[in-house]
Amino acid sequence: MCISPPPFLTRLALCAIAAAPFASCLAQTPAPPEPKLTLERLYSLPWVTGTRPEAPIWSADSRRVAFLWNDAGGNFDDVWVTDVETAKPTRVTTMPQPDSPTDAGTDIVKLQQVERAESDHGVSELLWAPDGRHLIFALHGRLYSVLPGEAPVALTPPDSVVSDAAVVAAPDPRAAAAGRAALAYLSAGDLWVVDLEGGRPGSVRRIYSPGRADVYVESLRWSGDGKRLAFVEADATHVPKRGIPDYLGDETRLVSVKRPFPGEPSETRRLGVIAAAGGEVRWAALGGDPMDQIFSVAWSADDKTLLVDKSDLYIKDRHLLLIDPGDGQARVLLEETDPKNVTAEWWADWAPDGRSVYFISDRDNDYHVYRQALAGGAPVAITAGDWAVFSAMLSPSAHALFFVSNAGKPELRRVSRVALAGGAVRLVTAAEGAHKAVPSPDGKYLADVYSNDVAPPDLYLQDASGRGLPRRVTHAPLPEFARYRWVAAKYVTFPNGSDGTTLHARLTLPPDFDPHKKYPAILGSVYSNTVHNEWGGRIYHPTWGLDQFLAQQGFVIMNVDISGSSGYGKLFRQRIREDYGGVDVDDLGSGVRYLATQGYVDPARVGIWGSSYGGLLTAMSLFRNPGLFRAGVAGAPATSLFHALTGEMQTMMAPQDHQTQYARASAFLRSGGLRDHLMIIHGMRDDTVLFKDSVTLEERLILQGKDIDFVPLPNAPHGWDTLGLAQTRYAYRKLYDYFERYLGAQQ
Repeated sequence: MCISPPPFLTRLALCAIAAAPFASCLAQTPAPPEPKLTLERLYSLPWVTGTRPEAPIWSADSRRVAFLWNDAGGNFDDVWVTDVETAKPTRVTTMPQPDSPTDAGTDIVKLQQVERAESDHGVSELLWAPDGRHLIFALHGRLYSVLPGEAPVALTPPDSVVSDAAVVAAPDPRAAAAGRAALAYLSAGDLWVVDLEGGRPGSVRRIYSPGRADVYVESLRWSGDGKRLAFVEADATHVPKRGIPDYLGDETRLVSVKRPFPGEPSETRRLGVIAAAGGEVRWAALGGDPMDQIFSVAWSADDKTLLVDKSDLYIKDRHLLLIDPGDGQARVLLEETDPKNVTAEWWADWAPDGRSVYFISDRDNDYHVYRQALAGGAPVAITAGDWAVFSAMLSPSAHALFFVSNAGKPELRRVSRVALAGGAVRLVTAAEGAHKAVPSPDGKYLADVYSNDVAPPDLYLQDASGRGLPRRVTHAPLPEFARYRWVAAKYVTFPNGSDGTTLHARLTLPPDFDPHKKYPAILGSVYSNTVHNEWGGRIYHPTWGLDQFLAQQGFVIMNVDISGSSGYGKLFRQRIREDYGGVDVDDLGSGVRYLATQGYVDPARVGIWGSSYGGLLTAMSLFRNPGLFRAGVAGAPATSLFHALTGEMQTMMAPQDHQTQYARASAFLRSGGLRDHLMIIHGMRDDTVLFKDSVTLEERLILQGKDIDFVPLPNAPHGWDTLGLAQTRYAYRKLYDYFERYLGAQQ
């Protein structure tokens, strides 16, 4: 089944009926046979699907949107601008790109040069200057200012490595009117400010430095008047160091990284306020444990109070605090306690009138928006329903709150609006799919990066009232895209076989699907939150091409939103509490049994694959359910929960008090159950899931006489399938060959 894009999208490979009689369409010369998808073409530059527009940001006058994009399908982004009158993209920068030899062949030096060029994503950190004319951006760690039509001007020294830049108009209204501003940024863990005048740099000064190794500023927030900065300082002094071997130099060396295991000391944080000119820091009295997490910091409109959203390390106790920036004293505005909580999809911000705050909470069935008055009283629900809110954006000019939810269908992510006081909800982005939108300052428009199952991401301008059709700004897919057949997913539900809980899945069937045939099936890439109607199912994993390729080879592909996934209510998320490798694996097994009942899947030819947590799910599925899957591919598998990141304690708590749960969730301790075929793919530079853990698992399987294939990737970090296209092609070929060997032919 091949589905066309929604009506407002440019139709690809369709006859323009409005421009020619229908009979003339029938009389056209038959199109040449559609080309076959290959892994080599899917994971080579330029991307056949084009490059995703990123970071749309509105000018203060709501007339223009700046964004990052590569119109040729490359990885190197430049700055682009569009306007609400024409919706036409205009390129602002043409920054120098690294050379990429076209005649590399098998020359290692040239191939390494190609790899470096492919991995260079170009411009980042895009923002408008307060004058509404200049744009500020970062390239390779250095900040620049650019006026459309002119050459960029460097704002920071050549050796700066900048992150988290923010700009604010000068406090003096006359100076602001003259284009004077201040730009704050982080570099080498310190807080810096550079004065701007007409888009050109003035004095550059470091206003705060922790002065100690392993202590650094990680985020900053300007006050509205530009006189002060709030910042969060992180201290990793007591975090243990671990060695990651690097085998690719002349000599093997041990790279030391800060890497705590669950139950070990993690970073501590504190909140400070400092004058824009520098000087003494006023530290806030946040209370609680120094290892508590700080989710957001926001200044009130009058700059007299800071709103801080924080929780304990385990996200069981959340506090909204009001901080006096003058003396650092805190008042608790709201406290929420839930010992069963496992996710923190939170947001908090000031109401435009400064007398209340809005926040996202799952204090009821699922995540919704609430308003809490500073004067006290119970929170007031602004949204409600049998659906979830995933993000929210306040628009004072529109007197509205825009939010993304899955109202209507669980797999959708669409934008709606509601009055600041609550009431009737109006759908703004009607097209089914995934919308990531930013409202204009005047509240009249949305800049919306939109995709669906068969349409790669593009930027649109949408009337924020919900009336009128969106206007397409970018046309990311290459013309070549229309020559291929892209298979649309379908969405199904089935019960968990143990307790009947309803599960949702995304199903991709082979082209020219015949329900009377018997197909092999692959569950994967298995993970939480994979059942989305967006290009590829989830944008942070590049399996859109692999899924389409495998479907073309005759495989049925299934993604299951396992327990812990968002959008199905609080109780569904909490099913995963202290049970990695348990109920989630049961959910996947239920998916296999569902497929077996449909009649078109051969239950003897089912595979599974996933990476990281998905690698844990893959290994545990094979170890716990021998015979259910014939083969599995575990990428960077987190097979020892004792060596996980400390963030996993949000679900599993600390191992010191939960040894049994950690052992039960550590797949390497269950390796004796393997009866089927397992391949491990793991990057040797991975400091998220240690390569050592896969080596340990392989050693156990060898001793136990089990079947194991191991694909080490010497230059890969944790994202083995996202960094380096040669590596991606190599690893995906290995994965496909493995499944073809054990599932592809009738056994």
